Amino acid sequence: MRLRQALAAWALALLAPMALAEPAVERITWLSGDTLVQREGGRIERPSDRMINWLSGRLGGVQHQRVVANAKRSWMLIEAGEQVCHASAVRLPERERLAHFSNTWLMPPLQLVVPLTRRAQLPVDGAGQVDLAALLADPQWRGLLVDGRSYGTQIDAQLERVEGSERLLRVTSGDFGSNILPMLLRGNADFAIEYPNALAALARQQPDVARLATLPIQGAAEPVPSGVACPRTPWGLAAVRLIDRALGTPEGAAMLREGLMLQMSADTQRQYRSQLDSFFQRRSRPTPGL
Repeated sequence: MRLRQALAAWALALLAPMALAEPAVERITWLSGDTLVQREGGRIERPSDRMINWLSGRLGGVQHQRVVANAKRSWMLIEAGEQVCHASAVRLPERERLAHFSNTWLMPPLQLVVPLTRRAQLPVDGAGQVDLAALLADPQWRGLLVDGRSYGTQIDAQLERVEGSERLLRVTSGDFGSNILPMLLRGNADFAIEYPNALAALARQQPDVARLATLPIQGAAEPVPSGVACPRTPWGLAAVRLIDRALGTPEGAAMLREGLMLQMSADTQRQYRSQLDSFFQRRSRPTPGL
């Protein structure tokens, strides 16, 4: 009896490391759809390209494939457990149920974008922040949103209350909404909700962006983390750990910071400098507990 028990314990001891071993990550299909940015010399790329190029030189033996995908398709693939990783996903509690995350950037908060000619008509408080609930209840305003995209917990909750309204047009985009601001400039709607870096990126290509104004939104005044999201599967955990270890170095943090600064105006950089400093100091090390 004791011999059988000893043999059984020995067999379990041998099998335990095999059961706990992470699956091999031989290939990552990257889902990206962030805003195209024009660099010096006229070169145009997505901010996530810089990160993927950097990782490609440091994750030996891993093949990298890039696919431009919008929010709806990206999260369908992640929820299905496909071997894909989202290159720049805003981190939200509801998404953490579907994906493992490694934070890469701290995004300035979403803002309301309107034509300058309509700015004075917006419902704002004493701090100059837009009362989104009042705006959505006003029949004179028509908004543009990206179908399948999350605008953060606070804003999503307000949008859900008027879901289906003819005054909120949800637009399908091949990426994460590069067509929204041009549509706003053409007069297809009265407002949109977007990150200020998207406006800055478009301004390098379309001087007409100067005809748009941005205002903060009540309840959404804090920067939000975004990062790499891989499915909540054993493969996804192995992939995000591999990525996080590579990025969790002073060199990785410097690369990510430089890429983010290229997207931000000087005013935005000054406004959030202390928060960005703290974020990238943490990013210079692997994420604890991941």
